[in-house]
Amino acid sequence: MPLSRSIAISFLSRSDVGRATFTKLADFCRHDANLACHCRGCGRVGVVHRDRFARWCFLHRKPTALEVLPRWLRCSRCGGRPSMISPTPKGPTFPRWGEAEEGWKRLHRKLRG
Repeated sequence: MPLSRSIAISFLSRSDVGRATFTKLADFCRHDANLACHCRGCGRVGVVHRDRFARWCFLHRKPTALEVLPRWLRCSRCGGRPSMISPTPKGPTFPRWGEAEEGWKRLHRKLRG
């Protein structure tokens, strides 16, 4: 299934959001939706925390349009790229990734010199 340019989803539990269109990473953050990444290779669905991934993209100066996000993501099981990214209310697959502020500061120092 090819990655679509935008994803439209209806949140039934949040009436204030209604029908939202996701075209960039900021849309996931605005609607409190994590990224469900469907692996092209093994079919596994991994969930990535929206705010932490946005911070990682900002520090690495990566573009955050939906069609380029698979370039920065890999499956933890087979190493494949995601075929589809969709919004989900589920928690992240690896909840401890990026939770320590010291790790972010270390990454910032490493990237900025």
